[in-house]
Amino acid sequence: MKIRTVSFSKNGDKLNRTLYEKLSGSEEIFMRLNSEKTESLSEWTEKAFHDSDALIFIGAAGIAVRAISPFVKRKDKDPAVIVCDELGHFVIPILSGHIGGANELAQRIAGILGATPVITTATDINNVWAVDTWAVKQGYTIENPEVIKYISSALLRGEKVGIVSDVHKNVNEIFGNDGVPENLEYRNTELEAGISISPYLTDVWFHTLHVIPKCLIAGVGSRKEADKENADALLRDILKKEKLSIKAISDIATIDIKKDEPAITELSKKLIVPLKTYSAEELNDLPEKFRFEESDFVKNITGTGNVCERSAVKKALEYADADRIKIVVPKTKGDSVTAAVIQYR
Repeated sequence: MKIRTVSFSKNGDKLNRTLYEKLSGSEEIFMRLNSEKTESLSEWTEKAFHDSDALIFIGAAGIAVRAISPFVKRKDKDPAVIVCDELGHFVIPILSGHIGGANELAQRIAGILGATPVITTATDINNVWAVDTWAVKQGYTIENPEVIKYISSALLRGEKVGIVSDVHKNVNEIFGNDGVPENLEYRNTELEAGISISPYLTDVWFHTLHVIPKCLIAGVGSRKEADKENADALLRDILKKEKLSIKAISDIATIDIKKDEPAITELSKKLIVPLKTYSAEELNDLPEKFRFEESDFVKNITGTGNVCERSAVKKALEYADADRIKIVVPKTKGDSVTAAVIQYR
């Protein structure tokens, strides 16, 4: 976690140094002291909002609120923001308590300082399961965070909320040893609100919260020097048609001789996912259960008859057995690029 701290007085600087010493062993932390002003607070905050996971203001809460207000966007994008008073009596998470981890970090800081964490989120103070906190811990992302309020409100009222998953065998596999949270009903689709754990964006309930697991691989092929935007445009188009979330993409895969093609490298950068490449020999060595649309033209150039499907399957085999892998979007042609999508969970 990348943390930036800022203080506004001598007492605040002292507390700032304490946090730096205690957190620097486990976190990437950057400290700005009151005595080291090099830029305005607004400039510091804007930079921190864009490149940090958490901001810690050591001073009055009003200072923090005014500083962050121009930069607040949405709960799945904003960093954690925490306020500590300069004497270290109270630690208050004021933004992104669940998804950004502000509540958890505040409790950790309170433990370091011997302070009181002031947690105000309703699910926490009422000891009710919070879907957004849980999703982050599972490594999932949330497609439509505006629906979280309907899930949390229903649970706070003691009402039932549905949950389904197409990447788990049963409800016990979803929650493991933690057990099923109170008032969650597996596969009850007759309720007002529910949680869908799936790469597919299909509404199951009137208020469907789409929790997205990383379970898709995009295999990509490209002609030489294809426009750098082409693969991204093609992939987004085919995912939209299939009602699949782009947030479910865990990796991009291709053949090694195409590893520097602009369309492929740009796609990896835009999605912030790793790019894995394979030799033609590796792509030709796949289980017989998979059938691919082969091209003699492509084979003459690359040494394999299908780059996008084969590379995606090859990467998927690093995550799952062949029986669990399926081609959800077969080879699709775009403007000088091809793409295919494989699901491995």
